[in-house]
Amino acid sequence: MEKKFKVRLHGSEFDVEQSKKGIKVNEHYFEPEVIFNGKFYRVFVNGRELKVEFRDNDILLDGKIVDFDFKAAPQIQARKGSSLRKSADIKAAIPGKIVEIRVNVGDDVADQQCLLVLESMKMRNEILSPMAGVIDSISVSNGDQVKAKQLMIKIKAKE
Repeated sequence: MEKKFKVRLHGSEFDVEQSKKGIKVNEHYFEPEVIFNGKFYRVFVNGRELKVEFRDNDILLDGKIVDFDFKAAPQIQARKGSSLRKSADIKAAIPGKIVEIRVNVGDDVADQQCLLVLESMKMRNEILSPMAGVIDSISVSNGDQVKAKQLMIKIKAKE
């Protein structure tokens, strides 16, 4: 399964695709090897070793804080079965801070529409709707700290 992202690193934006083959950044393919030792990640790419750490709300690359954020690219085709869902619970995949809520209770939303922005480790993550529907409830507010797997928004299918 391919995943597509837009990544901003030190002011430059890159198109990134992740697949079983490896990672494609703009038009260049890489096959990184990643090792986690319990404290940090060692990433080997094209003969180069990088040390990646997540400390508090920062990402460190070889010991230096990096200005980094990414967002999922909108999918070109509707996902199979997305129109068959009756409801969806939107939960935080990672702990972080709610920096922007872009919907209100009762709003109609499209599949893959941005619902809110969650900041974690200096990265802004756009949380997208997994289905078209109506916002049933919002359990968070701007500025809230959320834990991984915490319920943020409920969506129900249009009646």
